[in-house]
Amino acid sequence: MGYLFLLISICSGGVKGFVAKKVSNKTNGIKSAVLTNFIRMLFCIPVGFIFVLIDGGIESLAVDKKVLGIAALAGASTCVFIVSWLIAVQKSAYTAVDTFVSMGLLVPILLSLAFYQERISCSQIIGLVLLFISVILMTLYSNQIKAKLGILSLLLLLVVGLSNGITDFTQKIFKYNNATGAPASVFNFYIYVFSAVILLVVFLCLKEKKPAHAETFTDTQKTKDWDKQKVLYILIMAIFLFCNTYFKTLASERLPAVQVYPLAQGSALVLSSLMAALFFKEKIKPLCIVGLIVLFTGLLLINVIVF
Repeated sequence: MGYLFLLISICSGGVKGFVAKKVSNKTNGIKSAVLTNFIRMLFCIPVGFIFVLIDGGIESLAVDKKVLGIAALAGASTCVFIVSWLIAVQKSAYTAVDTFVSMGLLVPILLSLAFYQERISCSQIIGLVLLFISVILMTLYSNQIKAKLGILSLLLLLVVGLSNGITDFTQKIFKYNNATGAPASVFNFYIYVFSAVILLVVFLCLKEKKPAHAETFTDTQKTKDWDKQKVLYILIMAIFLFCNTYFKTLASERLPAVQVYPLAQGSALVLSSLMAALFFKEKIKPLCIVGLIVLFTGLLLINVIVF
């Protein structure tokens, strides 16, 4: 069942990523990104509540402080991830952004080893090294089809990967500290409640940055950025975002971190490469193909050829 849950999570993540790219094209600046994701979290809350009702009923929302604390940490890291991703995907190749997301899997794997003694085999270590090499190759590929990555863009991509890794690790913290047996749906529901609160506070604290040529930024442009299509995209994102994290949480309860996160992120990277080529007109160059082959080899060593 663990692999089935992971497959559902991966497919949900692919749909979410496709729609998120569409949303990023209609998002200008950090404040707009924060507002976009706040609305996204608001949509996630009722979606999550439906899962809670199906999973354990409304009484299952009564959880201990430890679970709430873990959900708050996950909510904070989720906020950092979704806002930084939305900005990064405008500046770098879509595939390169997802590559750095994949690099973030080192966080839950190493922390699960350090705190919960989830062992890593020799082949899995080699596989992780290959995944890291694929990150380098895909970064070089991004430089070929987009503007060369500057220091700030590179730091932004690192924030994307690190924050996603921390979010994934909170699923393991939840697994090992869920003394009351709270359902995964409840944990994910609270993640998005905390995320919505954090994003609202950040949005209210941010000052509106006026463009250099203020007169060119018309009400028509603002309306274009917030049309009905964008709201629909955000709703779809919310549904598949919740499905992505919910089913990944279920998978992490049944499989070790060294299997869940490399397979999830590696498969997501392959999906994003196909979508980038088919829908976003990003050219698949030899460097990208080599990077994907290295990535696939790493996944085989992590999940199939274990020694």
